[in-house]
Amino acid sequence: MSDLEIPYKIINITCEPIDELHLPSFKGSSFRGVIGRTLRQALCVLKSYKDCHQCPIYKNCYYAYIFETIPDPHKKLPFNLHKYPSIPHPFVIEPPLDNKNIFKSGETFLLKIVLIGKAVSYEPYFILAVELAGEHGIGKENRKFFIKDILSTDILRLSVNFSLTNNILHHQKSSKVLINILTPLRLIHNKKLVRKLEFHHIVRSLLRRLTVLYYYHVSEKLPEIPAKALIELAEKVKVVDNNLKWYDWERFSYRQDKRMKLGGLIGSISFEGPIEPFFPLLKAGEILHCGKNTSFGLGKYEIVEV
Repeated sequence: MSDLEIPYKIINITCEPIDELHLPSFKGSSFRGVIGRTLRQALCVLKSYKDCHQCPIYKNCYYAYIFETIPDPHKKLPFNLHKYPSIPHPFVIEPPLDNKNIFKSGETFLLKIVLIGKAVSYEPYFILAVELAGEHGIGKENRKFFIKDILSTDILRLSVNFSLTNNILHHQKSSKVLINILTPLRLIHNKKLVRKLEFHHIVRSLLRRLTVLYYYHVSEKLPEIPAKALIELAEKVKVVDNNLKWYDWERFSYRQDKRMKLGGLIGSISFEGPIEPFFPLLKAGEILHCGKNTSFGLGKYEIVEV
């Protein structure tokens, strides 16, 4: 088996404020926080356990799977997956991307949620979570909103054929790609945040993200992935034009009871070199995002020119 195929579906939820909403410029953290809190209140059976890791029934809990995504500490893992103490959540929340801070009653905004792997069957819980979030309120003074319309796709399939990729690794024809990074991209390389982006940083992150998502949320039968060869080839791709800047922002984590700094790279960057073998990975990242904190919308990019 050489195909890495990940099922996913997209829920487009149109919302309308009841009261005037006051939201920050980057809204993903606010929606991720209130959706998680309200869903936990609705689904949690043993609320006396503040830490889901300690709860005796977390393996069978919908909330724990969706929002905590806890690995089994007793399970032997393939490759080097044991290096990652946390598992990517099986969803991505894409809030409105504009910098608009005030939404008046009668206006609407679109909340997009991408469900990944086994989470495609959890669509009713996400819709419930958004509905409860609207009843609870969001942003400054917990202003309320309601769901006006829901449009969901059928189950789609994202496929990366690594046998095909392997065949074209030796055909290193040079090409260019321009990538527009829309929300802060946070990549870790050699245990440090990447501030000077190289192409291989993106490839490493996408390979890791897709592998871990597939193993935990699709199937434990991983395909053979020529990761070493792909990374070596990615290191030959050069930056042509870099218009990225560092964007600093903070969020308050209710779970950790502290403010967290979550800066990342935004803007556009173009690369040139043997890029063709990486297009399936790059297209997958357009849907599933790249890097850290993807569950509230970070790491969103688009390929704007090939």
